[in-house]
Amino acid sequence: LRGVTHVGANLDIGVEEGILEKAGPLYMFSHNSLQQTVYEITPKNSRNQLHLDIGSTLISKSACAPQEVIEELFSVALSHINRSLPSGESGESNEINLSPSQRGVFAKLNLKAGQKAISNSADFALAKFHLNAGMAFLPEQFWQSQYDLAFNLHIEYANALLVQREYEELDSHCKALLLKASCVEDQIKIHELLIAYLFRSGKFPEALEHVRSVLDTLGFPLPTSVDKDTVRAVLDALRNAASGFTPEQMRTFPLMTEDVPKQAMKIMGSVPILLTFSSPTFAAMIACQMTQLSIQHGLCAESAVAFGNLGFAINSVLKDFHCGYAMGMLGLTIFQRFKSNTLILKTYLPIFGFLKSWKEPLQSCSEGLSYAVHEGSLAGDRGSVALAKAVLNRHLLVNGCKLSELRMKQESLCREMMYNKQEKKFGAFFYQSLGDLYAILTFIGEPDDHIASIFISREECEKAMLDIYSSTKNASILQLFYYHRFIQSFVARDFKAALKYCEEYDNLGNGIISRITDVATTFLSGVIAFVLARKTKQDGMFDIGEHRRMSLQLWADHGSKWNAENKALLLQAEKYYTTGNLDEAKASYEASVKSAREHKFIHEEALAYELYGIFRIETGHLENGKELLKTAQSLYAEWGALKKASEVFPLM
Repeated sequence: LRGVTHVGANLDIGVEEGILEKAGPLYMFSHNSLQQTVYEITPKNSRNQLHLDIGSTLISKSACAPQEVIEELFSVALSHINRSLPSGESGESNEINLSPSQRGVFAKLNLKAGQKAISNSADFALAKFHLNAGMAFLPEQFWQSQYDLAFNLHIEYANALLVQREYEELDSHCKALLLKASCVEDQIKIHELLIAYLFRSGKFPEALEHVRSVLDTLGFPLPTSVDKDTVRAVLDALRNAASGFTPEQMRTFPLMTEDVPKQAMKIMGSVPILLTFSSPTFAAMIACQMTQLSIQHGLCAESAVAFGNLGFAINSVLKDFHCGYAMGMLGLTIFQRFKSNTLILKTYLPIFGFLKSWKEPLQSCSEGLSYAVHEGSLAGDRGSVALAKAVLNRHLLVNGCKLSELRMKQESLCREMMYNKQEKKFGAFFYQSLGDLYAILTFIGEPDDHIASIFISREECEKAMLDIYSSTKNASILQLFYYHRFIQSFVARDFKAALKYCEEYDNLGNGIISRITDVATTFLSGVIAFVLARKTKQDGMFDIGEHRRMSLQLWADHGSKWNAENKALLLQAEKYYTTGNLDEAKASYEASVKSAREHKFIHEEALAYELYGIFRIETGHLENGKELLKTAQSLYAEWGALKKASEVFPLM
């Protein structure tokens, strides 16, 4: 319509011909097919120019528009502007003429639209569309004339590729972008994305080598190999250096001002929390180096991650729970100082997932993890969300969360990790999380068929975990395999098999309660050992039970009475029963029931009633024992463990 006069009169002719309809000052096509036909017969270059004119006109008129419609107006305008881009199809030319300033404005509008799509709704597909359009609008020689705009478009586009798992394009995009980056700070941003992609795609050796290479360039090399004795010595020295710090000091501690240490901290901070489990010695060395940089050069946002992971390493390697907890509290203080939500999951997971449970109620730790998952998702830390959700759901199982709710959460998590079932393409942590889901089904008593039809069978899942362990030697995966087998055997009352799996689980760990699954294996294997000591008189069973009881008593006395008291009391009751101290056993059973109820562990209250009921029946108090078992059955059903509830009935 460029240059056409008497537009209104011409439109009225269209109304007379039945092509258009008129409502007041508005004209519209009488049928969608007519509009589509007119659109298709319009030459592409004219069509593209028309889209551009409409979009530009809408933007120019936006100053006069009511505030409530400006956002929608810009969205419609940008849609038209982006449709003016050449399609790249063969045939007639569809190029449009734009000045460099127009191109810059349209590129900037698309950058803002892409960032908004991510921040408001985490719609990375829409963001990718806008960012791609923005890059297409960049004028010639844009790396020289509009570097900041060009780099921001390209780095945001790379982030969208990472989230959408388009790793092949991301790899080539980032490597090309590295050649254009004009400063070390921008190069570091690109390296962070490359490291994240390598880890997420399972290329651990390449990822670690990339980390080492960048740190070497920055002048902060990591050792090529580390043995456990070296890690222990470095951790011990750093524990002595950092143990004197208080949260008050961290609030006023000098900030990191030098660029190179900051860049090194960003690279080490980009290493995912998964490394803590897959390569614990390497992860511990990174935590030590980050903490040393923070002490020597001042604090930055990544220092929160450093102290959190240092606490986890001290807890796991040195078995110093008090110092590990204290380091975690320093990490939280630093996090509150910087409030960098892109790092919230990397900070909160080691602290709320592992360190706080030594001192604070497990339920409050789950609340902290849940908050971090929500905030981390909003901040776009997709790489940490899956693992954090998996740890959170394991917490909820140990806490006694309603199994029906937990089952839905776990199935939803597995669905998030499955992005191509036909080609067996699953995200990181999928098999571990699916194994957790099957463990939940075991407690409920639900058949595997439905879940197997959505994902893969329990047997296929176990085989996949063993295959991954075989290729990676990641002990945490094999440990979870044995944990799932332990739960399955415990619920089936195959106690000898359960103890065998628990022994394998312990051999891969450090023999202490340092992760949430250790709580279940320590407590339940203690119960099993005392039961077998009474029933089979098998050598060593009593000693296993007593070792478990002492571990839980240590936790109750020096860590968290809330978390451990009911468990230690129940094992104390089982010990007394096994040794024939019946009065003391009765008192301990009752104390365990009371403690579990007060501390809101419904599943462990049910177990305490079950064992107390068996004790009363076996010692000649049949009616009282039956009443106790009925209570156990009711509590198991309330928890959602229908299989366990049904198994209590024959005992009555």
